[in-house]
Parts: sequence; structure tokens; C-alpha cells
Amino acid sequence: MSLQHPTDRTMRAHRRPVAVRSAGRRLLVALVAVAALAMPVPAAAATQAPRPDAAVAVVPSLGAVPSGYVRYVSTSGRDTWSGTSLRPWRTIQHAVDAIRVGGTVVVRGGTYRGFVLRRSNITVQGVSGAVVVVAGGSNVIRVRGVTSATIRRLTVRSASVQYGAGIRVEGSRNVLLERNLVRNNHSFGIKVRDATGVTIRSNEIRNNDTGIELSGAVGGTAVLGNRIHHNDHMVTPSRGGNGIVFASTTGAVRVAGNRLWGNRARHLDGVGYDGGAFEVYRSSDLTITSNVLWDNNNAMETGTDGTAPCSRIRFARNVVMGKGTVAGETTGLILRCADSSTIAHNVFDGVDDYAFYLSTSGGYAGSVSGLRILDNIVVRGRAYSIGSALPASLVIDRNLAWPGGSKATYANRVAYVKGFGNTSSLAEFRSWTGYEAHGLQADPRFVDPGAADYHLRAGSPAIDAGIVAYGESFAGRAPDLGVYEFMP
Repeated sequence: MSLQHPTDRTMRAHRRPVAVRSAGRRLLVALVAVAALAMPVPAAAATQAPRPDAAVAVVPSLGAVPSGYVRYVSTSGRDTWSGTSLRPWRTIQHAVDAIRVGGTVVVRGGTYRGFVLRRSNITVQGVSGAVVVVAGGSNVIRVRGVTSATIRRLTVRSASVQYGAGIRVEGSRNVLLERNLVRNNHSFGIKVRDATGVTIRSNEIRNNDTGIELSGAVGGTAVLGNRIHHNDHMVTPSRGGNGIVFASTTGAVRVAGNRLWGNRARHLDGVGYDGGAFEVYRSSDLTITSNVLWDNNNAMETGTDGTAPCSRIRFARNVVMGKGTVAGETTGLILRCADSSTIAHNVFDGVDDYAFYLSTSGGYAGSVSGLRILDNIVVRGRAYSIGSALPASLVIDRNLAWPGGSKATYANRVAYVKGFGNTSSLAEFRSWTGYEAHGLQADPRFVDPGAADYHLRAGSPAIDAGIVAYGESFAGRAPDLGVYEFMP
């Protein structure tokens, strides 16, 4: 469909020099003026203020914008204009439809309707320093069937329907979502389904039912350096209040360098809470490293319906802190579906109930065969809660437990084992289960745990007390326990 419009006579008359008399010269000048509008806009033009609307005459709208072009959208623009810096378009939808080959849409401050991005190699970004709000609809921004796209510096809010999303990416690849504020959406802040190579980086994602949900084939997706917090409503009566959810995913996913806190939702019946930082359901090949988690309903929960496993999960070098705003509602890892997985080099400080809950019975239970829990430090809270018999291939060893010193539930205990009860002694836990043959019950000598500095001081019993868990590098004779290697 062509976006060309007849040339406005007023515009031609305004541009005609007085000295030009011949019809041929008039035509030449008019053609030159229109051709100038089709030239690429210099980068410096992005900083030029547009003239007042009353002083801007209507010009022809361009058709398909060639690859690499920059076009502009403003609340004072018109979709019949050319989309240049001085004559911006009014809607983002018009802009992404007009740029048929590839280019950048720069959106100026203001509030806009949502849009669907169906063409590849397009970047939609807000002006740096401006508040650019895209709001409303069942899915505020929808990216469908593209091979490359970027969404940057937008505030995306108010998706209005159950299972809707602030940003939904589906059937696509190589999509970058960067430096956006994604908030107050029902149900997901960001939803990625059957889309590969998606990068979700340096966003703030808050006050949604769930912050991010990945499902289907999502190999190559990376979630990096985001602030994900207070996602605090239920999607359904049985799910919600999560930071990041992996729902029946396939393909390798990396999650690193994020900060997640306050992710929990009160159940719809008003009794208790649900949610947490990470939820893993029927999903495998996840690498979750170097994140900081605090005041979530739990750090990570795994489960399955029995039709697919939760395999090859690496949860490593994360800091998990209690410090909850709701008493008794900040727990550690619920591991009932995590075969061939590794939980290593993490610090758990002051979490309620347990750092590790292990069971292969009850709802959502699957296999934990080949699960290894190594080189972790648990302080000011109970390390283990074991609710059923576990497979012989499961390894728990070379972890350090130091109970007491907090108001966390069961803070003075080391472990609970079904059929035995609670114990404050790691040696007794070892005698009951055979686990922790090389485990330690000692003060790890952190630099400043009150300030969440979990580096080790000289003389810490955690130095050189570990074992190589997944090929990690180390500084001394053997890996140190916890997140950080001691550097004298």
C-alpha cells in the first residue's frame, strides 16, 4: 500500500523563489525540495527542536523508508508527514509499518498507543532523558516473526488482560530489549515464546504479575543486568508473584548479573503468598549465575507434571538473602525436579525455613538424580530440609553451615530430615544421611555480612575447602566455598 500523497500546493508556492518565472524552473525547484526530504537525516538533527505546528506546512509522506534511515515520532506529529526530525509522525505503529527495510524510529517524550512490530532490522527507541510511555492494550508491544529488532528506552505499562504482556516477543530471533521500564502489566512484564537469541538487558521490570516469562523454544536467550522487583500479583489462583519464570522451555538460556527482590504475591484467597525470584517448570539447560536475590518468596522453585524433566540447571555464584518484609516468607531453593544439575558456590544468608528443600514426592515432583550441591555457604538460617528418600546419585558435600544469629525461621538449626527431625549439628545430619562427608560447621569469616559483603577474610575455613564443581577457575590449592575467591 502506497503512503504517497499529492504534493501540497501551498508548500510548493512557499518554496518557489520570486525570481523564478518559467514553468520548467518551478518544476525543477519543487522536485529538488521533495528529494531533499528523502535524504538521510544527519545524527545532529535528532537534537534540533521542531518548529511549532502552526508554522509547519503539510509535506508529502514518504513510502517505504530505505534501510538505515532515522525517522521520528512525536505527540505533536502527524502520520501524513514525512517522519523527519522537523516533520515527525504521530504514532509508532505508522512508523514501524512505513520503515519496510530497516532503520531507527526515535520517539520523543509523551504517551503513545501500543504497536505491533512485524518487520525486521528496526530499532524503536525513546529519546535519551525523555519519558516515553507506551501504554494499554492486551499486549502493549508485540514483536512477531522478525529476524532482528531492538526496543530501547521506553516505559511500557498497563497491559490489561490476563496472559497479556508489556512486551511480547514470539516467533522471532535476535531481539534486543534494553534499558526499558516495564511496569504494571497484567500478566507479564516481558513474555518470550518460541523466540531465539533474545537479549533482555539493563531493564527495570516491576509491579507486574510476573516480571519475565520464557516458554517454548528460546535457545540463546540471555537475561542480563536487569532490576526485577515487586512483581506482586497473581496471574491465576495458582501462579504469580515471580521475577523470572521458565515454562516448558527448550534450548540454552543464560541469566546473569540481575538483582531480584520483593517478588511475591498474596494468594487470591488472602491466605499466604506465592511466587519468588525464579520458577522452573518442565525446563532444562538453564545457567543462572552471579545474581543477587533478597526478600523474594523463594529463591528458586522447580517442578514438573511428569511429561518433561528439569535437567542441566546450573545455579552458581548467586547471593540469596532473607531480610524479608514478610515474616517467614523468604526461603531458598525448592528442588524436586533438577536432575543432572549443579548448585554451587552460592551464599545463603538468613533465609527462612531452608536454603535447600529436597523431595521427590508430592505434587510437581520429578527426578533429582545426578543433582550435586557443592561449595555453598549457608549462614543465619537452616541449610537443609529433606522431605523424602533421595536417589543414591545425589551428592551433597563440601558446604559450610553456620546457624544462629538471625530472626529467620529455624535460624538455629542446621537441617531437618523426615523421619529424624531437626538438628543443630552438621555431624548429626551426616550420621542420619551420609551427606556432607567433607562439610563444615564454622564461621565463614565474611568481610562484612551486615553490608552484604560476602568476600572471605584471611583465615576463613572456606578458603581452599571446595572441589571443582563445573570447571570453574580458582586462586589457591582448591576452590573456595561461597561466591568469591579469596585474594590476599
